[in-house]
Amino acid sequence: MAELEVAKHGKNVIHLMTKKEHTVSHKLREIALEIAIIVFAVSMSIWLHGVSEHYHQQQAVRSFLVGLRTDLKEDIGSLTAIQAGYRGFDENFAYLSSLEAGKEPDWKKFNDAWMLMDANWYFIPNKSRFDGFMMGGKLNNIEDPDILNGILNLYQSQLPQIRTSEGGWATRQEKLRAFRDETLDGDTAREHYALLTSPKGKRFLGMMRASPQLYERYQQYIEQSRQIIKAIDKAYPEKESAKH
Repeated sequence: MAELEVAKHGKNVIHLMTKKEHTVSHKLREIALEIAIIVFAVSMSIWLHGVSEHYHQQQAVRSFLVGLRTDLKEDIGSLTAIQAGYRGFDENFAYLSSLEAGKEPDWKKFNDAWMLMDANWYFIPNKSRFDGFMMGGKLNNIEDPDILNGILNLYQSQLPQIRTSEGGWATRQEKLRAFRDETLDGDTAREHYALLTSPKGKRFLGMMRASPQLYERYQQYIEQSRQIIKAIDKAYPEKESAKH
């Protein structure tokens, strides 16, 4: 519509310039009016386009944040389970490191604990939605600075910290595995027991307790996620979001 108005009034300007029956001053007034109409039409078109673009941007932000809320709730559930898993690992390694050479253990309990030594569990967040939104250059369309800063802090600061702490634990587990594989000749329960109750074995087992820092970082991620969810709930209540 705006293009049609501009074309129409542009033709009027050309027509007025070629009219001979009007005075110059009259022509100038008419031309000024037509130009004013053209400027108004162009400005209105630009404004309406901006409003439409902003509306669609905010609809995309709504869709992203509502989906992110679901992702974060799932991540909180995963981290709660992982924390419990590491506490189980800690108990298992504490039991193994308490064993003493030359003493008879509960062999079933020992064999179960031996098998659990290879277990590990690392946090894999639901991050593809965030990655896609970020790579699309849309993060700055989030107008709430608290939500935006919270999301950036979660994925660009807290998640790498978790990776670092998990990496430390994984490195220690690999050293224990390497010691086991390089030292064992046979594969009997008694040989396993002798390996782990040796001074070197007990030293490796003693290093396997998950650091308090790992638990702290898991909990910080959970708390940050809850804060983001709370902010999203305020901006887009779940009942309201279900209507869109």
